[in-house]
Amino acid sequence: MQISTLFRGCALAAVALVSAATFAQKSVTTTKTGELSSLIPGADRYKTKNLTVAGPLNGEDLKLVREMCGRDYSGAESEGVTATLDLSKALIKQEAGKNYFNEKVGFYSRYYAPSADNEIGVKLFYRCESLKKVILPENTTVISGNAFQSSGLTEVVIPNTVKIIRQYAFANTKLKEVTLPESLSDLENKVFDNCANLTTVVFTGTTPPNNVPAELFNKCPKLSKIIVPAEALEAYKAAFEGKIKPETAIVTGVKTVTLSNGVNEVARFDLQGRRLSAPVQGVNVVRYSNGTTVKVLVP
Repeated sequence: MQISTLFRGCALAAVALVSAATFAQKSVTTTKTGELSSLIPGADRYKTKNLTVAGPLNGEDLKLVREMCGRDYSGAESEGVTATLDLSKALIKQEAGKNYFNEKVGFYSRYYAPSADNEIGVKLFYRCESLKKVILPENTTVISGNAFQSSGLTEVVIPNTVKIIRQYAFANTKLKEVTLPESLSDLENKVFDNCANLTTVVFTGTTPPNNVPAELFNKCPKLSKIIVPAEALEAYKAAFEGKIKPETAIVTGVKTVTLSNGVNEVARFDLQGRRLSAPVQGVNVVRYSNGTTVKVLVP
């Protein structure tokens, strides 16, 4: 009898662990806009820590994603706990009347929705404190103003399709390091305003963004290093002249990393996590036999 009871207890514990793991992560693929809510049951919405969404998404779908990341439609704190969000295979679509955020401004209401296809909308993840890491859609062209402002973001993967990042997009986040894609042509003022933990920024483009604003890194006291391609060092120095603290160094990236004897490269990936068979221009993520992982800029 005791053995039977013990077995039953172990079985129940195993079921509970499987159930918890199922809730902890969720991966869904939409076939059309507006169907995300039907793919994520209510029971999963406030227990999913790792969320992967592929397929077309409109503002209504993004409203649910936002709620799972900690903020509801009106901007109030939700019970969402999603910390890691993978949207790499998602397609953001503009559709009239499909909003993700209704902000009260005095006696008025301001509604937010994607303003164009493939854009991360204004205040999409504003104040979503639960959100720690996000992988943006592979076809993103614009990151709109205040998109991640005051969120809990510590890590962001920006694809090599983004051309514009608008003001305050990552303001007051917990980013420590950020890599900006070669495709980037424009950065608006105060994109990284008050990023108190930001230490390193990597520019992969061989040409600096147009008209680098004076307060791009306003109130970033720990920013110590800006890494750029070797052949563009002087161009970046000119672009940032008088716009960063004197103690912030602009340095060149390297093709290889010096390691101790017996340590070898075992795998190499791009920023989307896809395995590479050889070094590819831009930022490569290299894993070594001693367990370390290093971001390497290949000019």
